[in-house]
Amino acid sequence: MRPMPTAMVGGSFDPIHRGHLHLLHTVATRTAYRRLILVPVGRNNFKPDAQPAPAQHRLAMIRLALDHYRTLYPMDRGLELVVDECELNRTGISYTYDTVKDLYRLYPIEGRLAVVMGDDLLPDLGRWHNFDTLKKLVTFVVIRREEHGQRFFDESAELIYLDNALMEDSSTKIRDGLQQVASGQALPDDLASLMSPEVVTYIEREQLYRH
Repeated sequence: MRPMPTAMVGGSFDPIHRGHLHLLHTVATRTAYRRLILVPVGRNNFKPDAQPAPAQHRLAMIRLALDHYRTLYPMDRGLELVVDECELNRTGISYTYDTVKDLYRLYPIEGRLAVVMGDDLLPDLGRWHNFDTLKKLVTFVVIRREEHGQRFFDESAELIYLDNALMEDSSTKIRDGLQQVASGQALPDDLASLMSPEVVTYIEREQLYRH
């Protein structure tokens, strides 16, 4: 594995959807980062009571979606897509600071590691665990999720703002929709279209997110 400009993309991926893939494509085409590491969260510091789908299912869906990424965006050559399980293997709450240290140890990273985040998280950024040390280790790549994007004001932190198209796909919308689908029933087209076909097949086979 050779040194590459590397970005970390964290999230619950519960489930991963086309909006996530478009986010990866945005980073791939608008920045110099050529290795994107997806890190599914174990326990989220800001959502400690959240109960995501079991890790093995989320990992399986991520890998299926990344295979489909190559079909959706064949022009993104030279892009290395990696799934790292460090937060799933870590006990207790997952802090970005600890994950960043793990990724620096595990991967040959050219320059600073980037942390990809939505602008909806900016109001709490200064409250992230060990933020004063974290901001010296990484560059924050900010994806626009709101119509009027926010800004974070700390001259000692390095932030890159991407003016990407807004995507309405959300894992919450998909989970809520799936709870209305009876067991054994196929997903309606409007719901299935939000995800890669392989992920839809997996969800139907495993009967995920049903009552």
